[in-house]
Amino acid sequence: MNRQEVFDKVATHLLTQKRKSMGSSNLCMYRGPNGLKCAIGCLIPDDLYNKSIEYSNSFNLPVHILDYIGVKERSDRYFLSNLQRIHDNHEPPMWKHKLKEFADYYKLVCSHEES
Repeated sequence: MNRQEVFDKVATHLLTQKRKSMGSSNLCMYRGPNGLKCAIGCLIPDDLYNKSIEYSNSFNLPVHILDYIGVKERSDRYFLSNLQRIHDNHEPPMWKHKLKEFADYYKLVCSHEES
């Protein structure tokens, strides 16, 4: 996936789910309770997911997952990490605004209009 495709998938996922994927320890989970997924979690197909990756950041994901997502350079890992911060550091009502800021910063198209 290229950056626009990653952004589109994550933005659509977060704005549809409208809830954080958090475990009982109040930490982000790629796959949380009730089928919830975080920003990066929605990019990981079920056949590549393994519980052992929980609580690791995007820099420590296995290479086969990063390859699938399209991470080729270190800057791509920062891109993913910054996208994940929207999920982790902001409440769902702020996500649309933060996604727009993110898209502007990375010069991406944001089809999710502010309301």
